[in-house]
Amino acid sequence: MDENNIRKDEDSLSYRFEINAEKFDIVFETSEKNEDFYPHTGISVLEGICVMYRKSGNQNWLNVGMYFNRTRITVDMSDFIDADEKYEILIYAPIMAKLSKLQIRIPDEKMIKVLGNIQKRNIVVAGGPISYGMGCTASKSIFSNIIERKTDGEVHRITFNEKNYLERIYEYYDNNNPPVADIGVLEVDYFTQKESVVEDLLPEVILQMKQRCKHLVGWYTIPESKVFKKVIANHSIQEYINQGFKIVDLSYLYSDEHKETFTYNINYLNDSGHVLVFKELMEEIRRLTKWNI
Repeated sequence: MDENNIRKDEDSLSYRFEINAEKFDIVFETSEKNEDFYPHTGISVLEGICVMYRKSGNQNWLNVGMYFNRTRITVDMSDFIDADEKYEILIYAPIMAKLSKLQIRIPDEKMIKVLGNIQKRNIVVAGGPISYGMGCTASKSIFSNIIERKTDGEVHRITFNEKNYLERIYEYYDNNNPPVADIGVLEVDYFTQKESVVEDLLPEVILQMKQRCKHLVGWYTIPESKVFKKVIANHSIQEYINQGFKIVDLSYLYSDEHKETFTYNINYLNDSGHVLVFKELMEEIRRLTKWNI
């Protein structure tokens, strides 16, 4: 068996490669697991992996399975591909633990090729608990991962499971070498974030991201009981709004008509909610970048 170690930047959840083996083994290890109790989350979010595939030349990805960490995982693709046919595999890491090791084992006569940023599209997604994916049951459902699949690009996640996440985003841009991107997507507020944090740091974070992103779009989803936070957020960055900065308001996801379908609770959006966020944001991404996707 040929062993292949797959490595990638820490701000990414995805690992992509081309392969022609009908069967292959996955060996992975996780560390730094979050021990808090999240009963709704699935294996791939907590400490497992989610595996998808597509045939070469196809746009859409299909599910293979979700796997918990055990000694060896054998993935049998013989029902989906022909002998020696090349196809692509996409593996998503967990969000509640660090994927410290990822190794693919294939028969000696087979090939594997790690794939990078296929379309040379770079996207930054920055935000708090919702952007982090805390309401999802599977890592493939997080809206940033859907954006990555649909654009065939590279998504850099600057997301934090903290209510005052703007502080962490500001610190990240102030102390690191943040990626240069074609477009940035910023979750501008969260319903429990301190108003003073929004007033002080939201304009600064937007300025930081605009310096590293060719285009920038903001979004939020605020429950009706916290509608005053929209006023504060919009007032804090009125100068940027006047210059054309677009904020996509997705607060309707918390309406009586939609919350049963699209939210896990008042804190988080569920898988279906993330699909709606993806669809709404993709309209702005297409408009700003002129990408034909």
